[in-house]
Amino acid sequence: MGTDERRSERANVILTATIEHGNARIPVRIGNLSEHGAMVIGEGLPPDDTQIVFRCNGQTVEGWVAWSQGSRGGIHFGNPTRLEMPAQRGPGPSPRASIVKDTREVDFRRPGFRGNQMTDEERKIVEEWNRPPPKPSDEDGTVE
Repeated sequence: MGTDERRSERANVILTATIEHGNARIPVRIGNLSEHGAMVIGEGLPPDDTQIVFRCNGQTVEGWVAWSQGSRGGIHFGNPTRLEMPAQRGPGPSPRASIVKDTREVDFRRPGFRGNQMTDEERKIVEEWNRPPPKPSDEDGTVE
């Protein structure tokens, strides 16, 4: 098929939803969304033609599983539905992130070591730790 003959335009989205059927509630991610359905990604999706309830952003839509293959599936909404996207923060378009140079002056040097902060007992432990190991001796007791 050379052309896409879908009934409504698909929007790629990053949303989560829940599919409910029987007593099961399956969390899914939405890959794309239209007025007629959604492509979802999740584990344990119901088989084709299963009646479901699709919940997303506080909205509920009845529908069925149009297809499922592994962890992906297509949900067909019973009635064309325009799911509302989460509201943007504040009026107008969302602000674009900008990259700026960090001009803060930060000192990344490690603090100096002050040996006089150790107790006498700690100092003895460090001295023993740094003492070279005794040299091995022959059977006659002489050092090599």
